[in-house]
Amino acid sequence: MNEILSNEEIDTLLDMFRSEGANLEAEPAGIAAPAVPSVGADDRVVSTIDLLKPNRLGREQMRGIERYFESTGKLLSATISDRLRLDTRCDCVAVEQMRYGTWLEHLPGPVAIYIVQMEPWKLPVVLTASTSLLYGAVDRILGGSGKVTKVPKDFTTAEHTVAEALIGPCLDRICEGLAEVVQLKWSIQNRFCNPSMAQILPSQDVVLSVYFQSTGDCLIGDLRLVIPFASIEPLLERFCRDSITRHEPGAMKASLQKNVNDMPIDIAVQLGQANIRLRQLLQLQPGDVVPLATRLGQPAIVPVMGKPKFTGHVGRIGNRFGVQVADVMAQ
Repeated sequence: MNEILSNEEIDTLLDMFRSEGANLEAEPAGIAAPAVPSVGADDRVVSTIDLLKPNRLGREQMRGIERYFESTGKLLSATISDRLRLDTRCDCVAVEQMRYGTWLEHLPGPVAIYIVQMEPWKLPVVLTASTSLLYGAVDRILGGSGKVTKVPKDFTTAEHTVAEALIGPCLDRICEGLAEVVQLKWSIQNRFCNPSMAQILPSQDVVLSVYFQSTGDCLIGDLRLVIPFASIEPLLERFCRDSITRHEPGAMKASLQKNVNDMPIDIAVQLGQANIRLRQLLQLQPGDVVPLATRLGQPAIVPVMGKPKFTGHVGRIGNRFGVQVADVMAQ
C-alpha cells in the first residue's frame, strides 16, 4: 500500500474539504488554538467549557462567606457551652472550595456523618463531627464528666439519638448564621460513621468545605460542613454584600422604630435638689423640713433613664399625681 498521496489525490482531498466548508487554516503542530466563541446554527453564541475545571470563587466572595461562618462559630460556641454546661469555644478556622472526591479522601476519621436536607436547597448538605467530641458530648448529656478514654468507631442508635441533642441545636445555629442570606429548614436524612457511605455527590462536584474547631476543658474535636457549590452559587451576591454599609442612611429607621417602640423606659420627676451636711442628715427626724433650691411654680425636671429630658409641671390626675410636659430639654 502506497503511504504517500499523489498530487491528484491531494487535490481531490482538498476539494472535498472545501465543499464541506471545513476550515483549512490549521494551527502549527504542538500549538493549541485559543478557545474562541463560535455561533451555532440557531444563532446562539457557543463557547468552549472545560467540564473538569472547578468553579472558582473570587477572594472577595470567599471573604464574604467567611464572615458569615465566623459569626456562626460564635453562635456554636454559646450553644455547645449551654448544652454541655462546659466552657467551650468553637471557631471557624477554614473555608475552602474543593471537589467532593478530594474532601472525602482527606476526611479525618473516625467521624460521625450526617446527611442533612436544608430546604429550599435541592442538594443535600454533609455535616461531620469527630467521634471524640460527639462521644464526650453524649457522656456529658447523660450526666458524666465528658472525659472519655476510649472512643468507639461506630455509634449505636441510642447514642446517635442522644448525640442529636447537640447536633440539632448546632444545625439551628448554622441556619441562624445564614438567615440574612437564605432562610433554611433542616432535616436529618441519614447518619452513619463509615465514610464510604458518604458518596452522595459526584466526585467531580465542587463543594464549599467549612471547618469548625471546638475546644474546651475536656472536649476537643471538630465539626465540618460541606455545601454543594450549586446551592451557594445563586447566593454569592448576597454573601458579598456588607450587612452594615449596604443600606442607605435612614433606611433602617422604620425597622428600628418597630423593634424599640415597645421597650420599657424608666422616667422620674425631680422636684428639686438640696445640699445639706452629713451631720444634718444624721439628725433628721420625722416632721423635719428640708428646703429645696427649686422655687414654687418652677418646672420640675423629668429624667429619662437617669438623664434629664423634659421639664414639666406637677399636678393631680384624679387621686394620683401626674406631670405635664412643658418643654423638651436641649441635649
